[in-house]
Amino acid sequence: MERRAPLTWVENRYLQRYFHGRGIEIGALWRRFPVPQRAQVWYLDRLAGADLDDHYPELRGSILRPDLLGDATELPVAPASLDFLIASHVLEHLPLPLKALRAWYDALAPGGVLLLKVPDKRYTFDSRRARTPLDHLINETCDQRAHYADWVANVGNRSADSPGFEQAVDELMQQNYSIHFHVWIDEDVREILDFTRNVWRLNWEPAVFWGAHFYRKETTVLLMRK
Repeated sequence: MERRAPLTWVENRYLQRYFHGRGIEIGALWRRFPVPQRAQVWYLDRLAGADLDDHYPELRGSILRPDLLGDATELPVAPASLDFLIASHVLEHLPLPLKALRAWYDALAPGGVLLLKVPDKRYTFDSRRARTPLDHLINETCDQRAHYADWVANVGNRSADSPGFEQAVDELMQQNYSIHFHVWIDEDVREILDFTRNVWRLNWEPAVFWGAHFYRKETTVLLMRK
């Protein structure tokens, strides 16, 4: 832990050079990205402050109150109006992550940047779960119950035929609880971004692509819109 903190600080300092103008951080919760003073940032979440406390009781009192309420796939901004977007540990929580990437691209002005940080399943509580293939995302459908069941089985370590399994899944469904609907390693993140560029022809390029490492248990990507 002592080694990770200074290295992460150095990386974040390097990334800060790309941030200026106006932008949004999506789903910061208790850990916002340290943007430089020259940048103006608004914080967006799908829930208001009190609802966030109820959804994440373990974080009560430490959650950043959002400036904007909205869905991550439908940002409440004009097209090409933002200089930057930050989505740290957000993409995996979205049932339709490709829809989100297209929306984020549309929101960026030319020269704008998107910072993505995506946990690598090999280093998290998702280690037992199967990686989400690109084909599953391209269909742009999400059987949320199946994902919740996978979560209960492989993160909650409960057998599908055990007492209370279906009840646990039902409770997550009723809460619309924000789990990791999808899990990836850095190769998968690269494949997803290549798809947006080569198939959808989104005109952005990775200025930074850092794979998961012994201290960085996430894929860090900074995409710049041309």
